[in-house]
Amino acid sequence: MKKEGFKRNSHLLKPRLKSRECLSELNYNSFETRLPLKRRGPVKRKAPNFLEMLPQELHLEMLGFLEAEDLVKSVQAVSRYWREIANHPLVWKRLGSVDLRWGVKCTECLVERRSKGKVFRGIDRATQERVALRKVYLDVTNAGYDDGVPTSLLREISYLKECHHKNVGRILRAEVVNRTVYICNEVGEHNLKDYIKKLSSEKSTVSRGIIQNITRQICEGLSYMHHKGLIHRNLKPDNILVTSDGTVKIVDLTLSRLICLPHYPYTPEDPKERERSGREARRLWYRSPELLFRKEIYSSEVDMWSLGCLLAEMCTGQPLFNGESEIEQLFKIFRVTGVPKGEFPIESKAFPNWEAVDFAHATEPKSTQVYKNLVKELIPARESTLKLLSKLAPVLRKDGLEFLQKCLRTSTRQRMTASQALKHPFLEVPSCCDTLFTSCQLNQFVNSLHNLESQLLPNPNYLSSQENISASMRSILVDWLLDVSVHFEVMGETLHLAVGYIDRVLSKMAVDKSKLQLVGVTCMKIADVFNEKSKEYYRQENSTEYAYITADEYTAQQVVEMEKQILKLLDFRLVCPTTLSFLKAFALKLEIDEETCRVGKYLADLLLLSYPCLKFAPSLLASGCLYLSCLHTNSFPENLDCSGLPEYPHSEFEEAVQAIRDIWLEARSNPAFSRFESINGKHQELNPRNLWPPSLHPREWIH
Repeated sequence: MKKEGFKRNSHLLKPRLKSRECLSELNYNSFETRLPLKRRGPVKRKAPNFLEMLPQELHLEMLGFLEAEDLVKSVQAVSRYWREIANHPLVWKRLGSVDLRWGVKCTECLVERRSKGKVFRGIDRATQERVALRKVYLDVTNAGYDDGVPTSLLREISYLKECHHKNVGRILRAEVVNRTVYICNEVGEHNLKDYIKKLSSEKSTVSRGIIQNITRQICEGLSYMHHKGLIHRNLKPDNILVTSDGTVKIVDLTLSRLICLPHYPYTPEDPKERERSGREARRLWYRSPELLFRKEIYSSEVDMWSLGCLLAEMCTGQPLFNGESEIEQLFKIFRVTGVPKGEFPIESKAFPNWEAVDFAHATEPKSTQVYKNLVKELIPARESTLKLLSKLAPVLRKDGLEFLQKCLRTSTRQRMTASQALKHPFLEVPSCCDTLFTSCQLNQFVNSLHNLESQLLPNPNYLSSQENISASMRSILVDWLLDVSVHFEVMGETLHLAVGYIDRVLSKMAVDKSKLQLVGVTCMKIADVFNEKSKEYYRQENSTEYAYITADEYTAQQVVEMEKQILKLLDFRLVCPTTLSFLKAFALKLEIDEETCRVGKYLADLLLLSYPCLKFAPSLLASGCLYLSCLHTNSFPENLDCSGLPEYPHSEFEEAVQAIRDIWLEARSNPAFSRFESINGKHQELNPRNLWPPSLHPREWIH
């Protein structure tokens, strides 16, 4: 009976013919469901209806009146003809700016990860440009709770908005729709690993010229980023794209950081992430030794170490240091570079006594004494290093090995910078750029801030268009945010960024007075997530905390919704130069003493309360604050070198200094002194109640 039953139902187990489609697997509205199943004889097709007989130009005009969602969901499902018409570039150009979820046609899913979301290869329907579309689900990335846009995305989008270089991946658009962030970038044909693998399959080895060209382009991109004050911090083959014409693009700035002056400890790495992810474990291979030793203060030199690892990998086809744990990674590094002395907190017997060797000696003839000494130093304990250098020597030659060794210096002070690398004979490209943050290179960083400043200044008269908000209400809001900044122990720069965002929002959007505090607390949350140490490894509930400090006037959901609205309004341009950022840069350039700087920071905070001071540029206000601070402490710099700093007419500088002094005097003598209590509490070590503004007298200064 069982056999007969099986025989009766055996037709259910037959494989379905490829020519027959299972209708249950297709969308009801898809074009395929409207085609008859394949059968013998010719298929009778329905005659085209009257609408399809109209000219195509008229069809394009008709579709221009529909919404983007209707074009994608409804029109394309009618027939093949209407699918082609609905995807016509003219239709989408007439629609103007549409959501990325409709404006980009996804063709292939490239990556799918919880933290990174889904990355698709697609086509921009309006321009027909090939793009990469990234979808990040905010609730999924934060353990099921939508707490707004996380730190990594805020930084990546805002940094890319300010980067305009051929070797840095270009961001086309970014937007937040409901609980999803959409990021549209230009796309590359291959990542660096696949590109080198492709070239190696076509030829036995990758030529020196190709390696030089790729290295040069990476250096140019890094030099541009470093002089804008950006550290990539995650340079690896997956984050280097190569286009069809051979152009190199540095992408994935999710771990990037804007350098702060003076430097302060950045977010430490979480080694637990490597245990949960093979991708994170591979990132270990390109980490510099100072990061493995948990050095808290570092700068752009960590990217140059990664560049050296990439250069060696392009030559050999294998990672240079592929340790499975941090201690194994350090052993592999020191076996090649030698154990540093005095650079890191290393116990005397923690590592073997491996001395540093000159990589370029591997290019010498084997009969010479120089090569014999190299062999004597490396054999037998470091035989793998000798094999590595012997493999690199024919490709890189002497100048290339010197270049590699300068990238892999364990001493951060001796490690080569990106701009120095462009001057090296191995790359043979002269550059006018200097190293980062020395006495003359700091000028380039200040100039980049100054250029950005002019683009992001708020409207100084925006209150004239705000019917329900006054200067006094703004001042009360900023005073409350000062208290919030002290309560949450955020950096001064975070507070200044928040107030800057508020002024830019009020310049572009009419806000009711009942929503003013919501705008203020949301801007504070955005600045906190963007600028403070990242806590993204753990579930975040920042929106709940910031809603709580409003005495539950607003809910966490309202804060998140307002955040998405503000980010769209600001176009994710969050790298906003402030009076405090200029003041710190000027003080570093002019070597101002610490006591004078503290007075200057107090004045910079005091200016946040003043709406009339919006008519002055932040760099001009920073100059005025330092000038008054030096007058107060009577400690002007002996060698006043203002070359490379922003210049202003003397009359503007004098007007700004007088305005700052008037605000300072008001804070000291105004009977309504309670308005300044928050600032006085924050700067209580200065005893602001006894801090009188100095009398003005002419003196040469920043102008």
